[in-house]
Amino acid sequence: MSEVGERVRAALPAVALLTLATAAVLGLSTLLGIAPAPPVWQVVLTLVAGLLLGVAATDQVRAALTDWQGATAAEAGTHRRTRRGGAAHEPAVPLEKPLEKPARPRPQRPSWPRIGIIALIVAALVALLWVPQVPVHGVATAIFTFVFGYAAYALPVLPLLLLWPLPRLPRATWPWQLPLVPFVDRRLWTGAELRTLAVATGHYLRERVLTRATGIALAALGLLHLVRGNPSLLDGGTSRAGGLIGWLLAEPLGLIFATGGAIGVLGGILVGAAAVIAASVGRAWGTAAGYSVLAVAVAVPLLGIGAGHWLGFEYYLRTEQGKVVVVAGLSPTHRQAVHDTAVPVDGLSPSLLALLDKGLQVTGNDDGDRIAKALADPSQAAADIFVGDQFELKAGECFDWIGGSSQLRYVTPCNAAHIGEVTYVGHLPFLDDPGRDAVDAAAKAVCEQSYGAYLGVPYGQSFLPLEKPMLPPGWTARPVIACSVGAVGPWTLKGTKTVAALQQKVPWGAATGCKVEVPDALRITAEQPNTRCVAPGPEQRLAVQGGGFAMDLEFAAIGKTAGGAKIGAACLDGADLGNGYTFEVGADGVIQIDKLVGGQPTKLAASAKPKNAGPPTTASTPLQVTCKPTADGGMELTAFSTGNRKATAIDKTNPVTRLSPRLMLSNAGAGGVVMTAMIFNATRV
Repeated sequence: MSEVGERVRAALPAVALLTLATAAVLGLSTLLGIAPAPPVWQVVLTLVAGLLLGVAATDQVRAALTDWQGATAAEAGTHRRTRRGGAAHEPAVPLEKPLEKPARPRPQRPSWPRIGIIALIVAALVALLWVPQVPVHGVATAIFTFVFGYAAYALPVLPLLLLWPLPRLPRATWPWQLPLVPFVDRRLWTGAELRTLAVATGHYLRERVLTRATGIALAALGLLHLVRGNPSLLDGGTSRAGGLIGWLLAEPLGLIFATGGAIGVLGGILVGAAAVIAASVGRAWGTAAGYSVLAVAVAVPLLGIGAGHWLGFEYYLRTEQGKVVVVAGLSPTHRQAVHDTAVPVDGLSPSLLALLDKGLQVTGNDDGDRIAKALADPSQAAADIFVGDQFELKAGECFDWIGGSSQLRYVTPCNAAHIGEVTYVGHLPFLDDPGRDAVDAAAKAVCEQSYGAYLGVPYGQSFLPLEKPMLPPGWTARPVIACSVGAVGPWTLKGTKTVAALQQKVPWGAATGCKVEVPDALRITAEQPNTRCVAPGPEQRLAVQGGGFAMDLEFAAIGKTAGGAKIGAACLDGADLGNGYTFEVGADGVIQIDKLVGGQPTKLAASAKPKNAGPPTTASTPLQVTCKPTADGGMELTAFSTGNRKATAIDKTNPVTRLSPRLMLSNAGAGGVVMTAMIFNATRV
């Protein structure tokens, strides 16, 4: 047989072992749903990689096969053989003695210094990683898990493998002097030195990776990274997978072979190394021991790593594609699996969306379903009463408070003076403590989510703010909270659809050149000529798409020196107060409806002059305003006042549909004009 044929024949066992192992692990990972099947070209590339690994491990696998054949022969011995007769009729003569079984080569016992050093290493790792009482346990665990991931907890066991000196093929010692050439000889490497270093390093790595427990450990770290969803190194997810080493091994392989192919390649390396180790054990201790080692070295890592695809994850409530989902991952930003809770994102409050965008930790899919539904519909978890520090409150009750350190609240009639009104009392859906920050955020989200059911207007579509949620001290499962809004007058807000009021507790935020004061009434001052003042100002960016509003207002006389000033109300786009509709009363008492586009007014309608009613310069002016969308997509605008004043208009030409209620003062040539609003109340229609 030619030399090439001999080499091919010698490589066949290794090539068969590594290629079949790679294909088997790739197929198994695909069938179990651990990784999607790679494209055909990457499958072929993966099998080629397995073949090349087999070629690289030819000598080691051939030596292992020889060891295994020797172990088999040592167990079977040589059976009694007969000596052939000289002629056909002569009977065979048996040998006098059977051949003895070949002696099984026993490994040499490690030296006592080696045993002592390994024992010290094991003891140190046990203390650092397995004993929480050690002062540096936390720091050591963080460092080791960052480097080795979950495998860090098995590190105390791995040094014990050094007690079993596996045989190795003859090879030259790794040239450790060559890397020091630039420092010792003060020169760069020659081409021959680089080739020598590369060949020696390749031989060393080939032996360590393909025939030693090192290969099993490295393959396991890479597989952990892959089957646990390729976590990011930056958010700490790798610490719960294969660590930094697993990331460095698996990420390049994943780019070349895809996840499934990379799993196949690393699985092939693991099986190949386990087979070589098992053959060595079988040669020394018998085939039964060899089979046992092979089963343990292959099954334990692969079963444990495979289970890691489904187990050991954290679960977070998040939003994805318009739905609330439970994401299984190793960090809030990592996605291993996604479960749909069937809760739509539409209609969720801003704080609830922010909480879900950040990631709310839950215990599993079922817990996530329950919490998502309870947060989206707080009425499911309503409670009868909130018990505070020496006070009790129910939903719908109005209250006053003493203040001071006691924060004592007491119930008072809603048609009397009060400071707040309870909009919701109910349970937070947490059975386990998610942490104070999560409780506070969830309480705020529940209050916002229940806001619309009480007021009649969804949270975020009204200027009336929520007060800080009332929470019990400490932690209890399903804690009861109470939500409230500040009072805007001696009446209840339940079902009123109020979106703005004179007493609302929000900054009125005047623009430049304007000043807003809120003593007993609302005073708006146009400090400079030719200024349009809007309240609430540009700080309040409320705008409701397709929203309609009804406003009830009354202004005190602005004085005869106001000149050409106009007072009134407006329905404006909160994102850009230069767009919308204005309803202003001029010095002659006429109500004029204008459309603002880019701050430029266009007259739409005007009322007649007032009858038996004074102008705003000398008399108080009541005003009722409505702006609401029509069925055909237009905007219907109306304004009423005393003296038979009425103005109506319907805008169908590119109507402004994002609106919010505002007060408005426009002055002409005079500065320092003051508008005092004694009544301002706006509701949704």
